[in-house]
Amino acid sequence: MAAYRQLLAENHVEEILQDVKQNKNLSRKKELPVWLPLAESFTNGTRKAEDAVPSGLFFLDIDEKGLTEELWGKVWDENLIEECRIVYFAESAGGGTHIWAWRTPGLTIEEDIQKLASRLGVSYDSHVTDLARCCFMVSEQYVKLLDPAIFEPLTEEQKNLYEVNMDSAPGEVINQTEPSEVPESQNYKGIAYEKIVQALLWKLGYGDAPAEGERNTALYTMTRYMRFICDFNEQKLFQILPHWGLADHEVMSTIKSAVGSTRPSDIPSQMKEVLSFLGASTEDGDEDSDESLCAPVEKELPGILQDLADHSPEEFKEATLMAAMPMLGTLATSVRAKYRDGKLNSPSFIVDIEAPQATGKSFVDNEFELLMDPIIKQDEVEWQKEIEYSLAKKNGEEVENPCSQIRIIEPNIGVSAFLERALYAKGKHLFTYAPEIETVLKNNKGGAWTEKNDLFRLAYDNKPWGQHRISKDSFSGKVTLYYNMVMCGTPNKCRAFFADAESGLVSRVTPVLLPDMTGAKMPHFKEWTKEDVEKVKRQCLCMMDEEGEIDLPLINKAIEDWDESKRQEYLQTLRYSLDVLRRRAALNGFRAGIIAYLLEGRKETERAIKFAVWYAERCLHYQLLIYGDKIDALHNGTLSPQTSKGNVRYLDVLPKEFTKEDLVNLRLANNESAVVKTIIYRWVKEGKIVKINTNLWQKC
Repeated sequence: MAAYRQLLAENHVEEILQDVKQNKNLSRKKELPVWLPLAESFTNGTRKAEDAVPSGLFFLDIDEKGLTEELWGKVWDENLIEECRIVYFAESAGGGTHIWAWRTPGLTIEEDIQKLASRLGVSYDSHVTDLARCCFMVSEQYVKLLDPAIFEPLTEEQKNLYEVNMDSAPGEVINQTEPSEVPESQNYKGIAYEKIVQALLWKLGYGDAPAEGERNTALYTMTRYMRFICDFNEQKLFQILPHWGLADHEVMSTIKSAVGSTRPSDIPSQMKEVLSFLGASTEDGDEDSDESLCAPVEKELPGILQDLADHSPEEFKEATLMAAMPMLGTLATSVRAKYRDGKLNSPSFIVDIEAPQATGKSFVDNEFELLMDPIIKQDEVEWQKEIEYSLAKKNGEEVENPCSQIRIIEPNIGVSAFLERALYAKGKHLFTYAPEIETVLKNNKGGAWTEKNDLFRLAYDNKPWGQHRISKDSFSGKVTLYYNMVMCGTPNKCRAFFADAESGLVSRVTPVLLPDMTGAKMPHFKEWTKEDVEKVKRQCLCMMDEEGEIDLPLINKAIEDWDESKRQEYLQTLRYSLDVLRRRAALNGFRAGIIAYLLEGRKETERAIKFAVWYAERCLHYQLLIYGDKIDALHNGTLSPQTSKGNVRYLDVLPKEFTKEDLVNLRLANNESAVVKTIIYRWVKEGKIVKINTNLWQKC
């Protein structure tokens, strides 16, 4: 201890720290002496991890500034010094917090770090498993605890305690189980795990591999399904699941979290479908079989829904029926029905169809042209009025605005134009068909004038929305929104659009995954005869004539029973996302029941009731499949929420003055890329921050 204090004095540590902390002269940190907390010595006299003699300590490096006093209070109040065997606690030279503690025999350094970090509720620097890692010394005024025992060499007994995992590479996960406890077989019931993993990736919408930024979520989700066929063995899952470039310690941490999360009593249905599909193809070996993972559709359907299903191949029936709902809801725009909560609902839907590229999503094109034909023709007349008005205005003529009632609007329409169309529609539904969701995604990035996620949520709820005039050319007004939308896209683009699992949009959308068509023959849709087309168009015209408030007691009761069954399922499984998503899935089912009731000649037939419940079930199925695990992870605190306005959020969270490392660590803590050069450049360019020193910026 005396030698340590002499070292501090000889190296003018207090003076250097004052310059670093008060004058922000960060370059002087390099003049400070350093600790090597994880190494007792080095066998060859050089600071290399492979030559290190372990000290028996682990090092928790918390980069977030300003937490030292709060964490010290928690450590003291909860008696963690004794419980966690902490020997050193100090504010770091950079303003973070450094904690050292004795390692737990049988655990790796990484596992000890995770355990203490979890207890304190903090994120940490993941590189401190390197035995050669050093940290800057600080003067005694910044040190809360320094146990003199750290200066004593390990006894032989202590060395034996840690010997079990001292030979591991930095950050390496040690297999603590006996070899006999981890099955050597790389298959499940004769099916190679590799094939199961690949099929499940496609089933979950990730394709061959998740995109950058989705890897942690994908690994967490895959683990939650694969654990059921791996005996919940973390080591086995670590071996068979792809790592996609993630660090081993990060992979193991994610796997541990997923394995320990709430689980149902039986293998999830999605996993069963994958196994059934692979099992059938493995056992039968029928080269001509063309099995798919599509869900069964009711054999008897209301009205033109039966015609649509009859003309679709089995793999596309479900998506065809779901894509029809926003279109038929737009036709039946004047109908309202009371839901079981007493609120009036219109037939408003947002449907998102997901599939890899070149797998047949374009089937919606023909469905759109068929079902929306009456409105397409009406819009042609309205567009002609709009064009004539625009030309007259351009020529300087004084003409009255015809307020054209154009109801089919483009995916990239601006907010002001959206408001104008909604006002002119006079309470009728607007409609958008986006063959590529990327169009909407790019449009949303244009800022407040084009970002419409809030509009989509309000329109689904049929809530009022408006804006004030901000210039002589802008549009001002307020209107209750009625809107329907169908979007198609690849899984990655759809995930990007619905990136924020807490936004409320994911619970309102009806997502649909087309079955895996890899290696399958081109799907054949039955050709529509002239008589078939005329029959459908007649029914579409009849739908447009429907109006008024309708009463649906039987459909309401069926949906209520279905919702109650899901509530009971939640009470058994305690899966948070199930309880969250079941409510709006039930509402979506009720709205589908409105369409079915009208197609059945305003009768609550058994077909109409079954279709309403079927729609609710499939909507919930896909919502849970795509977003359920992410919602659960957010609720359990194992995943940080994502947001489409990430730059603004990060800027709000950062301290008044920050370094590049502050932003990098914040993004890593949120499972996002560590590349921040472009972000900092953009903030500087937009006047949000200014550079005040080398690697130091200040918020404006």
